[in-house]
Amino acid sequence: MKLNKQQTEAVEAADGPALVLAGAGTGKTRVIVERMAWLVEERAIDPRHILALTFTNKAAAEMRKRFTERLDRPRIDTWLGTFHSFGLYMLRREGERVGLPRNFTIFDDADQLALMKRLVKALPGNVEAVSPREALTWVSSLKQEVKAPDPEEDVFDAIEKTYRILWTQYHDHLARAGAADFDDLLVKLAMLLEKHEDIREKYQRRYRYVLVDEYQDTNRAQYLIAKYLSESHGNLFVVGDEDQSIYSWRGADINNILDFSKDFETAVVHRLEDNYRSTSPILEAANSVVKNNINRLGKTLRAKKSQGEKVRLFLASSAEDEARFVADDFTKRGISPGDVAILYRTNGQARVLEEAFRTKDIPYTIIGGIKFYSRKEIKDIVAYLRLLVNPKDDESLRRIINVPARGIGNTTLRQFEEYATARNCPILQVLREVELDETLTNRARKAAITFVQIMDDLEQIAKTESVETIVEKLLKTIGYREFVEASDEKDFRTRIEIIDEFVAGCASYDKGTKGTLAEYLQDMALESDIDSFDPNQPVATLMTCHSAKGLEFPVVYLVGLEEGLFPFLREFADYDEDVEEERRLCYVAMTRAEKELTLTASKSRMIYGRTHDTRELSRFIGEIGADKLQRIGGEKRQYKDKAAMPTLDVDGQTIKTGTKVRHAKFGAGYIMYTSGTGEKMKARVRFNTGRTVLLMLSKAPIEILKG
Repeated sequence: MKLNKQQTEAVEAADGPALVLAGAGTGKTRVIVERMAWLVEERAIDPRHILALTFTNKAAAEMRKRFTERLDRPRIDTWLGTFHSFGLYMLRREGERVGLPRNFTIFDDADQLALMKRLVKALPGNVEAVSPREALTWVSSLKQEVKAPDPEEDVFDAIEKTYRILWTQYHDHLARAGAADFDDLLVKLAMLLEKHEDIREKYQRRYRYVLVDEYQDTNRAQYLIAKYLSESHGNLFVVGDEDQSIYSWRGADINNILDFSKDFETAVVHRLEDNYRSTSPILEAANSVVKNNINRLGKTLRAKKSQGEKVRLFLASSAEDEARFVADDFTKRGISPGDVAILYRTNGQARVLEEAFRTKDIPYTIIGGIKFYSRKEIKDIVAYLRLLVNPKDDESLRRIINVPARGIGNTTLRQFEEYATARNCPILQVLREVELDETLTNRARKAAITFVQIMDDLEQIAKTESVETIVEKLLKTIGYREFVEASDEKDFRTRIEIIDEFVAGCASYDKGTKGTLAEYLQDMALESDIDSFDPNQPVATLMTCHSAKGLEFPVVYLVGLEEGLFPFLREFADYDEDVEEERRLCYVAMTRAEKELTLTASKSRMIYGRTHDTRELSRFIGEIGADKLQRIGGEKRQYKDKAAMPTLDVDGQTIKTGTKVRHAKFGAGYIMYTSGTGEKMKARVRFNTGRTVLLMLSKAPIEILKG
């Protein structure tokens, strides 16, 4: 298929900054691939001078596959991968300039939480208690902004004082362990490029063309990385869609894409608006939702598939009724489970869907459950491997020093930790010197000596053998399979299968990549559950709306469209940005559908252990409008057409969505949307000045305007 006019103009854009606004299903990946191919074929650019960055390994693999096929070459030397993998690549080579050893370990979420739990537990009694998870969130939010606490700043909030103590202790422990967390892979790279001019210029010369996919998902650190790498030549080509910016909770800043033309004054903007994925009714419904957002650059998707049925709406009496409907609906109509995705706002909605699917014997898979690499057995094995690669990794040692049990209890481990802290050395180094320590029991000394011998023997093997051979030797030496069999009679067979699957994965890695143990561990650390998702499996897919981004399915069920659930808003406050992001998330979920989209809601649902019997339909259903929806049975209650949105009488006149009003302070405007009922109704009003304000209608000094 040839490129359309808009795609061609983007692909052949002149040097300099360029923003490609690519709506859902408009062929953004193809544009990026064709842009790189055009640079190589038409501009004679050496592929080594091209850097392409995206967000998931899955997207990177797809781009790499298309690029090599497009140029008909078995291998191309363009650096193409995720921001995190690029950060890892750079820091392995240049990280010593920002305090990282070359063999640094990557702490995943579980490692970070384990460390923070220990730090919180050890806090003195005179500081405010905090949650380890909340402390990590505070640390991460600062790092994503490339910030650090100012030690000179006066802090009066007791909780923030605790967070600052934990910030220092957390990073001290990372440094002693020769480790970095995922935020560091971006933050330290941004710092490296900012503070070291020679490094910055070196890589600006190497990467003369920088391309960024999913630019709307970039955080501050990623923005700086792209900026620093391209500032000498200006060749920054970014592709994104502000209407699909849904990751603010993990640091993404929609202003990066909204302000691109301000940040890069000579930027040219291209819009891709021809959608090749969804039918016209699906796109019209999705556009009707997202157009209500204020913070957008604006585009209107046009469906190239003109045929299609209306978006369907089913109103259930309960969450169980909703799940049964979904299970019955596509099976009775003969739709293959492999063509179906069921999308929901929160993971907690999956349980009743699973029960309905099991009852009907419908094959399914859940994306976003317990990750394979997060299972205990795998974490144990990986901890041994990580300690082999980085002997300073105390967190890994703590995990496996007594797994399987070898006579080193918590009291003895604390003694080892105290020795290590006093001497400012890794715990493994302390274990190497315990033979003559008479303060330890004979059993503890022998156990420590045995553990060190195991690690030393494995270290020798790791120098020459494959990853599979190292793992099998480890399992045999420590008797791990026997340990699993003896530890839990109920599910040991499943756990053994998990171990065997891990070994098979190591063998596959050896056969394909043929990398070192260190390279295997770093690849595994960057893996996500979406990366391993196979869309060709003959099973229905259950996942959150966030997980579905970037995917597409012939048939989609979007369930749970109720106020408080989708949009997911815990309490009504001044939440402009929250509502807009929820609206974008709804748009993303709807545009995953190729041929058919069904929306569902429930009159009753159990949330956090309590049953709510009078659920209010989502405002997004009202924004779509009755004319674009086809009711298919279920509850008889009315859904929210624009004319059926909540209303409030003001001086005998009715106020609702679209009503023109005048405020004593802000002037004339109109009601964008409302929430709540009666005296508690609130509304977002857009005034003619362009300002939007959230008002409590029963108390606001407003009058209704005619016409």
